[in-house]
Amino acid sequence: MSMSEPLLLQIVNQHIPAGATVITIDKPNLHPAVYAADLTGDGMPEIAAVYQLNSELYLLILKFVQGHWIKMALTKGLGYGVTLLTAAPATSTARNNLIVGWQIGAIWSKLAVYEWTESGLKDIAPDDLYYSYAEIMDMPGAHGRDGKVEVALWIHDTGEAYRVDIIRWQQGQWVPATDVYPAYYPKVVQYYEQLTQHYPDYVFYWYYLADAQFQAGLYPAALTSVQKALSFPEAYPSRENLLELEKKIKQALAASSSTRVTTWLYPVSVRTTSGTRWGYMDAQGHIRLEPVLEEAQAFQPNGLAVVVKNGRAGVINLQGQYVVQPVYDSINSFSEERAMAIDSQGFKMINEQGTVLTKRAYPFIADMHEGRAMFYDNNPNQANGSSSLYGYLDASGNEVIRAQFASANDFQHGKAVVQIKDQEYALIDRNGNRHATYPYTYVGPLGDGLLAFQKESSGKYGYIDERGNIRIQPKFTSAFPFSGGQAIVNTAEDYKSNYGVINTQGSFVIQPAYNDIRELGEHRYALGKAIQPEEPYIGSLYAISEMNGRRLTDFIYRNVENYKQGLASASDGNQTYLLDLSGRPAPGYPRVTGAGSMEVVAPNLIKVFVDQRLSYVNRAWTDHMAAKYNRTSTSALSGA
Repeated sequence: MSMSEPLLLQIVNQHIPAGATVITIDKPNLHPAVYAADLTGDGMPEIAAVYQLNSELYLLILKFVQGHWIKMALTKGLGYGVTLLTAAPATSTARNNLIVGWQIGAIWSKLAVYEWTESGLKDIAPDDLYYSYAEIMDMPGAHGRDGKVEVALWIHDTGEAYRVDIIRWQQGQWVPATDVYPAYYPKVVQYYEQLTQHYPDYVFYWYYLADAQFQAGLYPAALTSVQKALSFPEAYPSRENLLELEKKIKQALAASSSTRVTTWLYPVSVRTTSGTRWGYMDAQGHIRLEPVLEEAQAFQPNGLAVVVKNGRAGVINLQGQYVVQPVYDSINSFSEERAMAIDSQGFKMINEQGTVLTKRAYPFIADMHEGRAMFYDNNPNQANGSSSLYGYLDASGNEVIRAQFASANDFQHGKAVVQIKDQEYALIDRNGNRHATYPYTYVGPLGDGLLAFQKESSGKYGYIDERGNIRIQPKFTSAFPFSGGQAIVNTAEDYKSNYGVINTQGSFVIQPAYNDIRELGEHRYALGKAIQPEEPYIGSLYAISEMNGRRLTDFIYRNVENYKQGLASASDGNQTYLLDLSGRPAPGYPRVTGAGSMEVVAPNLIKVFVDQRLSYVNRAWTDHMAAKYNRTSTSALSGA
C-alpha cells in the first residue's frame, strides 16, 4: 500500500478531534507532520501524525484493519512543535521504529525513538537526549552497513559550532557508534572547513575542525588545524584540551603510518619471458606477493583485491590467499560488503567470503547503496514500452522490491527516484512505498532535497522538491543534481555548452560562460574554457575556482581530478603533478613528465599513472630507488 502525502493528511484529518490541526514541520521544506511506515512488522504501513489541540501536542498512530483506519495508539507529545518525524529500523532489522523530534526550544529538540510493544508505543530514548539537528541513516562501519540506523546528533555549542555525537541501539541500550565516524565525519569536516574560511579568526571553529578531521581519520589535516588553534592567544575550549587533542592526533598519525607501512600492499608489474605479470609490494618497495598474476587491482578498504589469473577473476586477501576463487569473467569492487560477479550466466551478488547470495543470475546488478542494489530483468510483455524492468535486491540477494520500474536510481538517505511509466516518476523508500508521484517526462536523482525535471520531452529543465512543488522554473538545457547547495546547469541552445552554477533559489553564483564545469570536491570547481572555441567538442583547458566562482588559477590544466584530503591530480599536457587547495602545484610533491594522474596512497608513497604506465614515487626513497621502480613499471592493465 503506497499513499501520497495529501491522502495521508486527508485520512488523518478524519481521525483527529474537532478543532485539532496537524503540526507543520519547517525543514528541509515545509510539510505536514504525517508519515507512513510499517511499525508493527506485519508488512502493512501504519500512519503516524502529530496534531495540536488546546496548545497540547498529540502523537496519533492509525492502523488499517478490515478496510478501515482505526486508532492504534495516542500519546501526548512534548514541547510546542516537531522538527523530525520519520521511521527507520533502529532496534531491529525486522521492523521500523518511529522517530520524533519534539521541539522544546528555538534550537533544541528532544529525540524520541518509539518501539511498538504489546502495551503500545514505548519511547526507548533517554529523557535527556537533546539535540539541535539530527540525521538518521544506516552508516557503514568497518564491515559495512548492518541494516540498522545510527543517529547523528548535532548539539549546539557556540556561534555556529556543534558537537556531533553518533549513537546506535545495541544490546538494549544506546551506545556511541565510533566505528562509523570515518564514514560520517567527512561531512562534519566540510561544515567546519566552510566556517574556518568565512571566520578564520574564530579559534573555536579551528578546534572543531581539528576534532572532526581527527574523527574522520584525516590525521595530517587535523594536526595542521589543531596547531592553528594553538596559535591563538586565547585557547578554546582550553589550552589543555587542545594539547590533549594534538597528542591524540600525533599518536593516531604514528600508528596509521606504521600500520600502512607494514601491512598495506600496492600493485606492481614486472616484465617476464611470458609477458607482463603483476604482484604486490609494500610501501618500502619490497615485493610481498610474487608477480604471477595477469591483472592486479588495488586493495580495497576491506583488505581485499580483485585479481585475474589464467583469464579468470577472483579475490585475494593481503596474505595473497584466495577468498573468492578465480572462476568469474569479472568482479566489481565491493560496496557494503557485497560485490557483483559476472560469469556466462550473468550478474550474481557475492559476499566477502565468495558466497553467492542471489538465487539466480540477472542481466545487470548495480553496486549496493544503503542496503539496496538496483537490478534489471527482462520484461516479457513490454506493456509499459520498456524492454527491461528495474527493481532492488537487499543485502541477502532477495528481491525486496520486484522488477516493475521503467528506470531507477540508487538510494540516497533512504529514498530513490524511479520511473513508473512514460510521464510518471515516483519517490520511493527502501521498502518500495511511494512517497510522491511526479507527472513529468523526466525526473532526475535526488540532490539536497531537489530533483531536476523536464515537463515534456525536448523541453527545458528546472527543479522540484521531494513533494513535487516546482522550486526553480524550467529554463536550462541541462541540469545536474544539487550538491552542497549548488548545481551545475547549461543554458546554451543547439547542443552547445554554456555552463554555470546556481544556488537553491535558482540564482547564478557562477555565470553561464564555460565550455565545461566539474565539481572537484572540497569546495572547488574546475572551470573549462574551450581549447578551440569553433570546435568546443575537442575539449577544455581548466582553471580552479572556489564555490563562488572566484578563479584561483588561469586556464592551464588539460585535466584535473577530484580533491582528496587537500590534493588533486592535474596535468598540463606536459607534466603531471598534485595541486593543493590554492590550485597550484603542491610543494614537496614530485612532477612527472607526461599526461596522466597521481594519487597519494600512503604517507610517503605516490602512485603515478602516466602515459599508460604505472609507477610509484616514495619521498623517503633515494632517487636511485625511485628511478629503479620507474624503469620496472610497465603498461597498467584495467583496474591496476
